[in-house]
Amino acid sequence: MSRLAVVALLALLPLGALAQKPVRIVVNAPAGSSIDLVARAVADPMSLDGAGPVIVENRPGGAGTLASEAVARAAADGQTLLVSGIDAIVFAFLAANRKPFDPLTDFTPVARITRDHWVLAVSPALGVSSVSELVTLARSRPGAVSYASIGTGSSVHLMGARFAHGVQIEALAVPYKESYMPDLVAGRVSYVVHVTAAVGPQIKSGKLKGLAVFSQERIAYLPELPSIAEAGLPHLVYNAGVVLYAPGATPRATVAQLNQRLNRALASESVRQRFADLGVDPTPGSSEDAVKYVLENLARQQRMRELTFGTP
Repeated sequence: MSRLAVVALLALLPLGALAQKPVRIVVNAPAGSSIDLVARAVADPMSLDGAGPVIVENRPGGAGTLASEAVARAAADGQTLLVSGIDAIVFAFLAANRKPFDPLTDFTPVARITRDHWVLAVSPALGVSSVSELVTLARSRPGAVSYASIGTGSSVHLMGARFAHGVQIEALAVPYKESYMPDLVAGRVSYVVHVTAAVGPQIKSGKLKGLAVFSQERIAYLPELPSIAEAGLPHLVYNAGVVLYAPGATPRATVAQLNQRLNRALASESVRQRFADLGVDPTPGSSEDAVKYVLENLARQQRMRELTFGTP
């Protein structure tokens, strides 16, 4: 296309179109993962709100550090954001010998996007139908029970370890670079603790057996599963979620605008239906609400890490 043709084409665009730079949401997980699905669910309505396009970029690896570092170093202009589970960003910070970022200064929480529900799932081949049966099996066969993780220090790793510690069993952590699902379904690894978006479809199809959801009460997405409190383990109740972050120096006015865009997306029927399909709850709120949530979880995740790896 000639230069004159390009100029003529640009002249036909609405006046505001040239000024609308795309917002890039970096996801610290691969395409098709639960966090990726959440990010894409909100990116679509945010792209249609008239404030400019929103694109999703997957940058997995390093237990979340690759994506987090990229956004922490990005220009604080509201054009580069991070979508991360609260666990991933905190664990990545706590686990690193070389601190690549500080979750309290290098990021500004824009808003919490979801409340996730964590589920204890096993292979039907394991032959257990309840939490108590899994515990009995583990105690009768020391060293025979294992759990899947998506990398050492990941939220899935520490949740699996937290369960084992909470019920006082020995269980071997098995980290996976690729999907753990084939081995879990086949019974080559005993259990996993992961969010509903990751294991819910397999539970619904019968490929996996759900034993409990880590909440105080049952959830609508998997109503047949007892809560971990019902299973007699209220100390293991746990709720986490996905947060939208901007670089730490992002102006408050820009953060407020992004917060409004996200909250409008969370109120849309398309997002509510998509989240219902994933088994997560939308959590509209202010940036201040998200800051409080991050601070509370930083202390909680520090305790969980110490249970798994010991005090540094």
